[in-house]
Amino acid sequence: MSWKYVVNCCCAALLLVGLFAFNPATAQSQENISGQAIFAANCSACHGSDGRGGERAPNIATRREVVSRADADLIRAVQNGVPGTAMPAFGYMGEQKINAVVQYLRSLQGIGVAVKAPGDSHLGENLFYGKAECSKCHMVNGRGGFLSSDLSGYGFGRSVEDVRSAILNPDRTLDHRSEAITVVAADEHRFTGLIRNEDNFSLILQTEDGSFHTFSKEKIIRVEYSGHSLMPNDYENKLSSKEIDDLVSYLLKTEAPERASNQKHDSDEE
Repeated sequence: MSWKYVVNCCCAALLLVGLFAFNPATAQSQENISGQAIFAANCSACHGSDGRGGERAPNIATRREVVSRADADLIRAVQNGVPGTAMPAFGYMGEQKINAVVQYLRSLQGIGVAVKAPGDSHLGENLFYGKAECSKCHMVNGRGGFLSSDLSGYGFGRSVEDVRSAILNPDRTLDHRSEAITVVAADEHRFTGLIRNEDNFSLILQTEDGSFHTFSKEKIIRVEYSGHSLMPNDYENKLSSKEIDDLVSYLLKTEAPERASNQKHDSDEE
């Protein structure tokens, strides 16, 4: 075997390695993996591996206040931390890693991922404010009730299955903030709603009509925890399969107005 043959083989091998190393698809995959690794090492312990919150930090994958922020705002938060919270500054990681972790967060939020709506969002909007009565408790972009969570931008980062499950099985991810409770007062009157604040001496309850009631704990006979959300759990019987698809489509397409404004602001600055 001649040296010339060996050299030619080595050159061919190096060329193939070089082509693979600079393949755009491979580079993009490596960047995504890098963002995921950075998130896992620095963020997941507090925010959860899926970004949906943990015991030490809030949901940053579907929480409207976070999803609606522009990339520049998120980058600043990672760089400088968030004053008044437990969020530390990660500026030492450098611009490239911070950008990578923000882009990975966007993938957790579903930003830029096309989700095919299963029904008609316009019909779903009519259902939301009509037959389904969602607007009695929920608000979208300033319209509706305020007893339960604001659903503006709710569809960001969620799949069709997530939204449908939230409608049909509202107790699936029940937490204390959305659990319906009944306070039995000293005069035997019963008040059902959601706890808005509680300390060692008092409890503030918001009832389904939107009213707030403050109780001194010494004047409460008992508090009954339902183990269920205030949200009805009979939509599968109340709505047809087509109507549920329409409602899901509406919730997927709602967009928080501040995000649209931020996106326009970012494009104006470019």
